[in-house]
Amino acid sequence: MKGLKKMLVLGIDTSSPVAAIALVGEHGLLAEINIELIHRHSERLIPNIDYLFKETNYSIDELTGLAVGLGPGSFTGLRIGLSTIKTFAQVRKLPVKGLSTLDIMAYGAQACEGMILPLLDARRERVYCAMYDSWNKDIKKVKIWGDSALSVTELIERLKGVADSKKIYVMGNGFVQYQEVFNNASLELIPLSFVLNYPQGGLVAELGAYYLKKGLDDGYLAIKPNYLKRPQAEINWYKKESR
Repeated sequence: MKGLKKMLVLGIDTSSPVAAIALVGEHGLLAEINIELIHRHSERLIPNIDYLFKETNYSIDELTGLAVGLGPGSFTGLRIGLSTIKTFAQVRKLPVKGLSTLDIMAYGAQACEGMILPLLDARRERVYCAMYDSWNKDIKKVKIWGDSALSVTELIERLKGVADSKKIYVMGNGFVQYQEVFNNASLELIPLSFVLNYPQGGLVAELGAYYLKKGLDDGYLAIKPNYLKRPQAEINWYKKESR
């Protein structure tokens, strides 16, 4: 993207029940949609992308780059988002940056002076999580725990001691779902705005644009979903076969 006079990046994340879609230009956010779809990503993703272009008077031909959330999160949602972005990248020969969904969420905690802990509900009393020592525009530089799928009990054990030495800011539907359990563990966690419970479209596009400006193109063939655990359908199949 170096040398381009007019940047236009489309960012999407479909790892959660919320479809996060946005366009950013050279001077910031142009348009954004964050809408709860729950199992309707395949029906509404393309129409919502079309709506953004229509309302901003931009053409898809003017795109200079793409950004996409890689998860962890919904298996079906991730496949839909990645297949859409890969098609755009291949057909239009565009650079693409794949982003951890947890990195995207942590990137939204820009005003925090302390550790950042995004939590997404992975069901069955488990959460997807990562930890960041502080906020940084290059959010990956301050990541001290990689993306993980932990039981709430395992996470609480890992947090003990850490919470005594530094403030921990927490966000995400994983915290909302298990807040009572965290409270009972007497951990000093500081919840952030409910707006950050899911990845936001503007954050996807902005963070992706930051890396693309540095020439960090992952290439559409290389980006893959980060599931962290096997799909439930696959688990059920193995259980059935082992009987």
